[in-house]
Amino acid sequence: MTEPNYLKISHPIFGSGVLLSTRKSSINLQTECLVRFDSGLQLWIPQHRLQGLPEESQDMVFEDGIILKGEALKLKAHRMIEAFRLGIVPTQDVSDFTFGRERETNIIANALTSLSEGKGGSMIIEGEYGTGKSHLLEYIRAIALKKNFVVSSVALSTQETIPSRPKLVYRELLTNLRFYPQLPQTNQNTPELGFRDLLRAAAKQFQPPHYLGIKEHIFFAPVLKRLNKIDDQSPKAEVFWQWIEAESTKEYAVGSTHQEKFASPYRISGAWQIPALYDFSTAVDFYCYLISGLSYLCRNLHYHGLVILLDEVETISFIYQNLAYERGINFLEGLIKMAHNDQTLKHINKNMIHNQVRPTPYIYKDAYVLLVLTTTPEPATLRIKHLSPNIINLQPLNEQNLITCFENLVRYYQIAFPDLHLLNTTKEKILHNALRYRDNGIRFFLKYSVECLDTIRINRKLAVN
Repeated sequence: MTEPNYLKISHPIFGSGVLLSTRKSSINLQTECLVRFDSGLQLWIPQHRLQGLPEESQDMVFEDGIILKGEALKLKAHRMIEAFRLGIVPTQDVSDFTFGRERETNIIANALTSLSEGKGGSMIIEGEYGTGKSHLLEYIRAIALKKNFVVSSVALSTQETIPSRPKLVYRELLTNLRFYPQLPQTNQNTPELGFRDLLRAAAKQFQPPHYLGIKEHIFFAPVLKRLNKIDDQSPKAEVFWQWIEAESTKEYAVGSTHQEKFASPYRISGAWQIPALYDFSTAVDFYCYLISGLSYLCRNLHYHGLVILLDEVETISFIYQNLAYERGINFLEGLIKMAHNDQTLKHINKNMIHNQVRPTPYIYKDAYVLLVLTTTPEPATLRIKHLSPNIINLQPLNEQNLITCFENLVRYYQIAFPDLHLLNTTKEKILHNALRYRDNGIRFFLKYSVECLDTIRINRKLAVN
């Protein structure tokens, strides 16, 4: 159902649709329109190819199809400028501020479509620092959320989320898991929900005869059964949640010299028949099993699947201990093969590492996962690159794309600060200097441009006062 504020337009080939956003493209700075067609397609289309647009549409600013005016428009502009000062783009605006990545966004769109049709997979985005890998991950996150996927992003590190410690990565995955409630139209004001919301919704539907297809899962089945019996307002419930989210609950379980009386009521009892979340690195099979089970649960809750964004995979090259490196590579290999729903991983596979406490298949029934990994070009990642058919070699934005980016940045800056009037010669000088440093990456380009505009605005204000 079309929202009343949406502009209805038409295209000679794709038919009718609604206008969601506009931007300046990198081709002669012409205006492009983001259109959601009645067929379900969502595409950027040059303005001159559309019918039904008002003449002033190129000057309009949209947010999820709603024309912004007054304070709402200034709020969006200020939000964007504050993010540009950090060299980033706000999550909710990332699809409007992605330029020169048509090939990459088409690959991403095809991968999401495949997952919605039940076929997962993986994708590796490789590029030097500053080429925009993290921005592209934010783009995927924003698009996937709007398209009814459950999404989680994890940045690997040598401390908190080291690849050789799968429990740490899994904990971060659950912490950052997000999705939108299934509404007829999702807009920017719709709150993002998290892992607990997902399991609460699943617990309500964990009923005979189908039990969401998860009845045989050795972890999620007893967890959902327990959630139906637990008082969510009790202190013990919070300990339970932290436990299944792979947080340490040792201090609650064993008590302390000052609070010994709390030891027994807060203990997570083994009688609950829920396996422990193993802290050792050889439990890769169990964590892949958990993630595939989670994706299966998402699918049966009528989401298209689970999108996992794994940033800074080059971290694996900073693990100098050979055994830890091998275990980290094994975890990444397991994740990729699981995302591709490798049939050999649906039972105990002697060619893969399995834990010896309670070995499990790497995949529960079927996996509905799109795994996206970003990395700098590193020899240490060669072993995982051959497992993924989709390799995106991300190049720095060319000069025309940067000019487009700058023009849009100035546009939002002048919306945020309408009293600032810039001569064309001033803008050209800022752009010329910013382009001199473009080898430092897009983040530096954005920060430098905004700082120049800030300096001009503040100096003029001081001169007037």
